[in-house]
Amino acid sequence: MSTSSTKGVLGKRSYSENVTTGDNAPGQMHPRNRYRNSPPDFAVLAFKYSSFYPFVHYTKEGKPYIDFKNPEAVRELTYCLLRNDFNLTLSIPLDTLCPPIPNRYLRDLANSANLKDLISTETKQDRSVYAIDIGTGASCIYPLLGCTLNKNWMFLATEYAETNVLRNNLDHRITVIHNKTDKKIMLSDEVLSNNSIKFAFCMCNPPFYESQEQYEKGVEIKHSPPLSVCTGASHEKITVGGEFQFIKDILEESLILRNKIRWYTSKIGRLETVNKIVRELKKNRIDNYVVTEFCQGQTRRWGIGWSFGTQRPSMNISHPSSKKLRKAAPPKSEFFVILSTNTDNLKEFLKKLFDQLEIGGQWNEDSYTFIGSANINTWSRAARRQKLMKTDCQIESSTIASTSTDEFLFEFTCNIEPWNVSINSTKVTFSWTNGKDRSIFEQFYGHVKKKLEQEFSTDE
Repeated sequence: MSTSSTKGVLGKRSYSENVTTGDNAPGQMHPRNRYRNSPPDFAVLAFKYSSFYPFVHYTKEGKPYIDFKNPEAVRELTYCLLRNDFNLTLSIPLDTLCPPIPNRYLRDLANSANLKDLISTETKQDRSVYAIDIGTGASCIYPLLGCTLNKNWMFLATEYAETNVLRNNLDHRITVIHNKTDKKIMLSDEVLSNNSIKFAFCMCNPPFYESQEQYEKGVEIKHSPPLSVCTGASHEKITVGGEFQFIKDILEESLILRNKIRWYTSKIGRLETVNKIVRELKKNRIDNYVVTEFCQGQTRRWGIGWSFGTQRPSMNISHPSSKKLRKAAPPKSEFFVILSTNTDNLKEFLKKLFDQLEIGGQWNEDSYTFIGSANINTWSRAARRQKLMKTDCQIESSTIASTSTDEFLFEFTCNIEPWNVSINSTKVTFSWTNGKDRSIFEQFYGHVKKKLEQEFSTDE
């Protein structure tokens, strides 16, 4: 496969830039993006698909490229990649958005936030995860790819695009619904009130701009002209109030729908919108959210997601990289300490400590990982004082935190791994995975960390 560079004549690229500094580094292609380490070879595609052949040109050095300012070339490339790598056949009008092949952000979010309680098990064969694509557009690209890559995903798609769904024989898994009201962005009440379906997430790629003037200004202030043509009807690029108002409207509707959808997510096209949406989340006391960055070639986009549930996603999928987004970073749910001892000593000490604290759970002997949960607060000063007094009195309610289910305070994972073998140091990481009250988990971690530091010296 060719390894040609993306540098060269403006408007001509060989294929998407491939940056590989760290698997989850912000500004990089997703580590599971099919094209991260194996960018498409235009010469091979041209040989395989005659419809793509006329759009492929060659430099003097013999490197293939296409003119990304030609909308027909861009569309034909999308067609070829979808056919070649995903066995999907699409029809995309030239005057509508031609979407890039998406990242894997939502799959990561779904995997990191436990969705077992949302998986439909009506039959032995049915273990479906339900999702909603708001304004799916002419291509229906996200539901089509989602169902192709995840065999148990089912989609409701709002707007149009029945043709592409039928063309790929996925109408049994993708339902296209026309929203009957302009007053709501989400689906009508009668659809969402179906208690037999629990939606894992909704997604949206809203119009970025609030006016044609704002769109043109955005193009002008870029450091370099866009390398690819921007197709799309005006309603796909422009909406009243821009993307901020659009996402804010989804947020306001989510305050009513709440747990009918586990994760509310949206793509964001403009950097300044990220901080504004996070401020709205904080204003509504929503602290369970993620912010991430997408990289596709030279294009930067962002994603936002929030939840009213107790499941806390992995910090790995939330990594706003820009200095301008520091305030947008979600509150920490992962903490670590590095200690001067080995993994076996730490494991034995934590086993005894967790038993003393009445922490339930199980160790994975191979990976030095503990998955546990706390049902009662045994580490607060009041709790320890009561235990020392050996009374039968119940701990004061003010010292006990509980979730809405009253079944557990929180769930977490603890991972032990060698840190610096030469000086015999080990890293212990605590990740909060489930729970409503952040402070109760932080108090627990603070107590455990103190015990660890008292037993083992800290590796500064």
